[in-house]
Amino acid sequence: MCGLMLTAVASCEKMMVGDGSSGGDDNANVVVRIRSFEQTPLSSVTRTDVDDICNHLNFIVFDTNGERVDQKNQELGDEGFGEGRFTLPLGTYRLVIVAHSSDGNPSVNKRTENKHESVSFTNAKGYTDTFFASQDLVVGDSAINLDIQLKRIVALVKFINSDAVPEKADSIRFYYEGGSGSIDALTGYGNVKSKQITWFDKSESPFEIYTIPWMDNDYLEVTVGAYQGLDLLTSTVIDSIPIRRNCITTCRGNIFDGKVTKASFTITVNDTWGTPIDYQIPPK
Repeated sequence: MCGLMLTAVASCEKMMVGDGSSGGDDNANVVVRIRSFEQTPLSSVTRTDVDDICNHLNFIVFDTNGERVDQKNQELGDEGFGEGRFTLPLGTYRLVIVAHSSDGNPSVNKRTENKHESVSFTNAKGYTDTFFASQDLVVGDSAINLDIQLKRIVALVKFINSDAVPEKADSIRFYYEGGSGSIDALTGYGNVKSKQITWFDKSESPFEIYTIPWMDNDYLEVTVGAYQGLDLLTSTVIDSIPIRRNCITTCRGNIFDGKVTKASFTITVNDTWGTPIDYQIPPK
């Protein structure tokens, strides 16, 4: 990600970690506005435009040591949704913005010896279409306004089952590995080998799962389980499913018979996603 040198009025106050509230800062010297989303250009962002993309926004500022120093969280319906305001002392920072529709805010993790600072989602809060921006922020002597474009960082895998959901089943569980539920705050790629779980009601077919790829070309292994209450009725393992950031993988075949030999998998896209890739998994 390319950095952007910014200037703002310096403050003599000691910097405090933000409380995560959505309220704006009337004395802000740095104002950040979401102006567009990758593959969904907005000529002039309005409250309604942003509402169409996500229902949660997280504006996060890290210092040069990878420590969070301020954060603003917003929910759909908050005043000023789509605009983050900060009062920052003179210095160099990393600005990170995440737009999503999970059930709550992700956790923010400081830098370690082995990993960059990161933003993490959980199985409990769920995984959704997610957009991201990250860049250097250098605070100097002049107040600024900044317009930001966010880019989609997830891959979507859609399962269209050819066979019927087991009659006794009431829920479907997708357990998958190979992607990540955590975002590297510098690169936007995954930074943890996550074990992701998404549950669906049996009526929600086609089933859609999201993950954050580790690189432009990655693969998932997915276990599809049909449940009646806590009782597992069927289990099918589907491996080597290709994924790529900003692309949709569409999987068609039998996913409830415990076999994958007749399943075919192709990557397709709609007009708001990226370039298509065709892929056929060889018979087993």
